[in-house]
Amino acid sequence: MGYDEEYNPKPRSMQGQLSGLGLDGEKDVKEAQAWIDANEYAYNFMVRNARRLHRKGYVSANYLVNMVRNELHVKVKNGYAPALARIMENECPDLKGAFRMHKSQSDGFV
Repeated sequence: MGYDEEYNPKPRSMQGQLSGLGLDGEKDVKEAQAWIDANEYAYNFMVRNARRLHRKGYVSANYLVNMVRNELHVKVKNGYAPALARIMENECPDLKGAFRMHKSQSDGFV
């Protein structure tokens, strides 16, 4: 039995948020975007692997973060995973629905 079946997490929120209020989710998305800008090769590596993994099933953003750490030796915070998944899904239409997303403070800021 998986975590999802046992603990029934809250569903992802599709409601947009107001930017500029200094909320934690907005901060996470901005930091993740800054990481992407500074580590473009690592982000493209994540996108390529997300596409490859999506052909086999759903994609784990945490797995992609660990792939970047272990294979490219690039530092990335665990807390960026939800924001990175939302950014990838927004920028790459072919990854729409690839990630299992539950409620996150970064919902609505991408």
